[in-house]
Amino acid sequence: MGISSVKSDVLIVGGGLSGLKAALTITELAPEKKLVIADLGGCASTEVMGLCAPMDSKDSVDCFVEDTMRAGNGENDPALVRRLCSDAKDIAKSLESDGIKFDRKCDGSYDMLRSLGSSFHRVVHYKTVTGKAAIEKYRTELKKCPQVEFRKSRIVKLFVKGGRIAGALGFENGGAVAYSVPGVILTTGGAAGLYGFSTWTKSLQGSGYALALDAGVELTGMKRVQFEPCVTVYPEKFRGFPIITTMLFEGAKLIDSRGREVLKPGVSMPAKRGLAELITAAVADGGDCGHGGVWFDFSGVEESIFKSKYPEYYKKLRPVSADYKNLRVEVKPAAHTTLGGIKISSDASTSLPGLFAAGEACGGIHGRDRIGGNAGLEIFVFGRAAGISAAAYKASNQDIGAECETFLKNIPEGDGSAMAILKGIGELLDTYAGVHRSEAGIAKCAEGLKNLKIKLENNPPAKKEDFLICLNALSTAEQLAQIAD
Repeated sequence: MGISSVKSDVLIVGGGLSGLKAALTITELAPEKKLVIADLGGCASTEVMGLCAPMDSKDSVDCFVEDTMRAGNGENDPALVRRLCSDAKDIAKSLESDGIKFDRKCDGSYDMLRSLGSSFHRVVHYKTVTGKAAIEKYRTELKKCPQVEFRKSRIVKLFVKGGRIAGALGFENGGAVAYSVPGVILTTGGAAGLYGFSTWTKSLQGSGYALALDAGVELTGMKRVQFEPCVTVYPEKFRGFPIITTMLFEGAKLIDSRGREVLKPGVSMPAKRGLAELITAAVADGGDCGHGGVWFDFSGVEESIFKSKYPEYYKKLRPVSADYKNLRVEVKPAAHTTLGGIKISSDASTSLPGLFAAGEACGGIHGRDRIGGNAGLEIFVFGRAAGISAAAYKASNQDIGAECETFLKNIPEGDGSAMAILKGIGELLDTYAGVHRSEAGIAKCAEGLKNLKIKLENNPPAKKEDFLICLNALSTAEQLAQIAD
């Protein structure tokens, strides 16, 4: 079938910050290992504004752990949370050593932001583009390494031989590629792109969850999806643009159509899950401002503060209104972070020898809800952890060419529409697996996904790659469509 073959020591699936951090770590600890980074672009970590770190003199790792566990309602894995919080300062310092200079106040202290769910100001940041700056530096450094190869390849299946990872099947420019590698790191990001209304691109379909599950690896907490509370629905040209919630601590307000404040004065600021629930409830109670959301009113934030602390947001949103006193956009919750994922140990290893995972592909770190800024932190902490583990892992290379050939022969071809399947998944998740869920709704979602799978099998797309994309998307959607109390 014309399958090309690639042999390497480690395959990193995903070229976001977790994958790049893992790759850099391997080049430092095991420079003899050859790496392939399979990256299609569209990663979410380009949008990372900053990351949590207990840098305040009154803050501590223990307090950070307590906040993270409380936000997660104790559903978090304590060992993962401890590593996340314990490594935070070191990660922040290492980023500064890499040339990412976090914003500071006039007195030289860090200009930290307080995120929802945090007891202290913890989010250190380089303007609002920490993720973009780090990615640029990491990619530039890795492209200088002769043992690192970037390939624009979509990974659709993992292969296991002798109880351990043997490689993966990918597609590159329409052609199949057999990657024979003893080590794989999944840094594929989350699944919010499967929803119709989300903060991320449609490329983030949670393929890593489906790949791991198919390989026999356990997932955890998949019913926990975090909905970014304030995502623009109007003006239309900004639809899907998330508004950073730290501005609610600066004086911004959420106002419904009747002029009522969604966040009552004097009431403690909830974490993101709680805020998403409040907005959804306000809309359901007759507060819809015209497009299914409520107003995010910026006028309570001093314009000079808005301009200096949030320059990217200011540049984008200030033209919405000629008068700053009337500056507002309509927002509602949108699928954002997949809090569950592949079950890992604190060293980023999975139950399958040779398979590691990092970033949003993992589960167990956040539990029920996530503190703002912890997503930015976890990609570095567990990206590095995965790199350390993969650098130390030793196993011989096994050829999987024959297995790939046999597998592909059994994939059907037809003239069906992959886009129709993916659109159907998005509509089902938006309708039944949103902020508020019911047993009846989840049952309808499961039935709808089952029907889409039958449709896919009865009339598959013309390309085998598209069939496997849809199959993996359905597998992940089935995991997301659970009752979330």
